Amino acid sequence: MGNHLSFTITESELARQKASEDIGPTLEPRGTPDAIMIIVIALVYVIDFIATIYVLENPIIMACVTVANIIWLVGDLQANGHVPLANTPMAKCMVFGVWLRFLLGVCAVFSLVSLRTYGLYRVFRRNPPYHTLGLYLPFAIYCLCSIFFGIISLVLQPTQTAKFNPQLDLCNYNADYLIGILLFLWVTVAIGVILQWKIRNIKSSFNESRETLIANIIVFIVLMFATVMRYALPIYPLKISLRIINTCLNHLVRNSVWWFIMGVPLYKCLFDRERYLNQWIFKLRKDGLQKEYNVVLDSTATSSHGAARSHKMQGSLLRTNSVASKGAGHFTR
Repeated sequence: MGNHLSFTITESELARQKASEDIGPTLEPRGTPDAIMIIVIALVYVIDFIATIYVLENPIIMACVTVANIIWLVGDLQANGHVPLANTPMAKCMVFGVWLRFLLGVCAVFSLVSLRTYGLYRVFRRNPPYHTLGLYLPFAIYCLCSIFFGIISLVLQPTQTAKFNPQLDLCNYNADYLIGILLFLWVTVAIGVILQWKIRNIKSSFNESRETLIANIIVFIVLMFATVMRYALPIYPLKISLRIINTCLNHLVRNSVWWFIMGVPLYKCLFDRERYLNQWIFKLRKDGLQKEYNVVLDSTATSSHGAARSHKMQGSLLRTNSVASKGAGHFTR
């Protein structure tokens, strides 16, 4: 079996297709559509990476979401059958399919969205400083639960979890184990929905509640689609159109979460800093949130003294649009 992706259908793919005929479901070999999809999504993530480097100084949560999305992509390439697995490290189903795709990819993205929502809840509802043990403790507990799930998965026999199928060059997942994975994900999404409900009425100087609502809706759609695909069309990795639709939906739709939250502040800080700074301060005053966002300017930056202070703020404008504070604490997107 070949161990490289090609724009043409290789002999190894034809042999794989022939072998599948004896098993039952018809297999559509990997080729040009898979390669084009990988290139397009990779280019999208290159743009994301450049944007993330620009904003990396403070919006750590959103930077982590980008990293988790890329890890998720690597796992999807293996699990959805886009690349040859035989004779490569990607034949290790537990490493790429469970640890990278599920734990460090899917679970990480969903939990980081919930962490951001929980941070908003603490800042605007409970009023404690952001950077306290109370914020990170629930997230740490969730991470420990994820690690525990992964360790248990490694201890179990491959027939009870995920096993490489050399004939199809894919990983087969045990039905009961797959149910456990999906239940874990749905519990994660349920936590995010509960937190979203708790912040539904916060003042929206920067549309925090709306942004989080849309992020949770997208998370729900992606997980619902994945659940339906797994049970209604379990052979989707064998079909070109189904596996490409599944992967593209996962990454292009989920990618919109990052740009929906960070796109406007990124663009404004690059091309319209001065006006955006004044709009930012005006909006905070209108909503009465100067203290929450630690803004103490008495006027917009029009005087020479104000301009100097504005210049200092412009360097951190993108960060402050992602950062709120109560007392000595800060909220980081």
